[in-house]
Amino acid sequence: WEAAQYENLRTLRALLAAHFHLPVYMIFSDASLRDMVQKRPKTEDEFLEVSGVGEIKAARYGEAFLKAIAAYEEADEA
Repeated sequence: WEAAQYENLRTLRALLAAHFHLPVYMIFSDASLRDMVQKRPKTEDEFLEVSGVGEIKAARYGEAFLKAIAAYEEADEA
């Protein structure tokens, strides 16, 4: 589960980086993505507990990452 979810989040990060014309590390670091995989946040408050996530990044990217994590978990349970 973890490796596949990590790759899923890396893909999302790449798409967001391309959309905003930013390098991928400006969205989230690899360490932040690994922490998301470990913590599996479900709410914005839980997302803020992820390493490297602050108020600004949570406001900008949190919804997309929370949706991706939830969708992956639902697909994994099916």
